[in-house]
Amino acid sequence: MTPRPLATVAVVPPDQCWNRIGVRGDRSCPELLKVTHCNNCPVFATAGRRFLDAPSPAGYLAEWTTRLSARDETREGDESSVLVFRLGDEWLALPVTVLVEVTRPRLLHRIPHRAGLLAGMANIRGELHLCVRLDMVLGVTAQPDSDPDLRRLVVIRRETEVWVFAADEVDQVHRVLIPDLTSAAPTLARSHGRLTRGVFPHGNRAVGVLDDLRLFQTLRERLR
Repeated sequence: MTPRPLATVAVVPPDQCWNRIGVRGDRSCPELLKVTHCNNCPVFATAGRRFLDAPSPAGYLAEWTTRLSARDETREGDESSVLVFRLGDEWLALPVTVLVEVTRPRLLHRIPHRAGLLAGMANIRGELHLCVRLDMVLGVTAQPDSDPDLRRLVVIRRETEVWVFAADEVDQVHRVLIPDLTSAAPTLARSHGRLTRGVFPHGNRAVGVLDDLRLFQTLRERLR
């Protein structure tokens, strides 16, 4: 129910001298020489008290009591901001709480005798960090013909643990309600469902929200 505006709750005194002969009128009120402004005048103050003390219409107090006592349906922790990105033909998301930055691709430093899931080391602002093949970790089919202008490096961190991975495309940050996430599709569940908290729709896409805690644990176990 839409709250009633205050003007319908109280009756404004009919003799609004401040609008006729006060600062909003012709300023002919002799009291202005003493009080300077109608806000300082006892007549204006009395009118204000009558306005605020006027009885409320039926149901007004009950309506606002219900409004103010109602519990917010969105509880703390239900809503999360996530960065949406694409690996191959899969759209995925990670909480922005683990996001450090998104940057353009750069030359990776190969690590001798290490390949597969480990793509190399990336120089991010003067610091070398391990760059992983997140598509291989999640079992996503890579698309070698994807547009190179859309590719980005994504840097993520949990506490002191930092990883870098290449994304075929980065969308933007979205806000999602965690309780509203739906179960992953069977094809998604077979590949990286264990690392996915759920799916939310975005346009004509289904975006899988990754569980960052499990993802970091998996990377730590498989690459170090």
